[in-house]
Amino acid sequence: MKRVTIAASLGLIMSLAISSAEAHPRIYSHTSHSRVVVQRDIVVRPAPAANLVARTIGAVFNTLPANHVRVVHAGRTYYVHDGIYYARQGARYVVVRPVAGIRVTSLPRGYTTARIDGRIHYRFNDVTYRRINNYYVVV
Repeated sequence: MKRVTIAASLGLIMSLAISSAEAHPRIYSHTSHSRVVVQRDIVVRPAPAANLVARTIGAVFNTLPANHVRVVHAGRTYYVHDGIYYARQGARYVVVRPVAGIRVTSLPRGYTTARIDGRIHYRFNDVTYRRINNYYVVV
């Protein structure tokens, strides 16, 4: 009888110890190895065409816009920024209409497409481009 009582008491103590361990897990508040992971999706969109600055032919500027591209065609140097063509006159820069044949590597923001004679053309600021190989040529 003594063995049965000891076994029953030992079984009761063990079951209480297991259930109390499950009910109250240990929480270490002084853990030094904690990591926080923040995940954010980044969406990149081109600038809207409405924010572009309209330049009229003949407008004169003292400096060129940042990130302009230098293009040489038929011995004349043009500076292109967002589809606006500048030519140097003395110490200043004048907005000019591009001549046919000027080649650029990318189209300005806000261009539109049109099908002319079965070919796709690109238009921006009254200038029409056609893709030839890896360039866009003013037509």
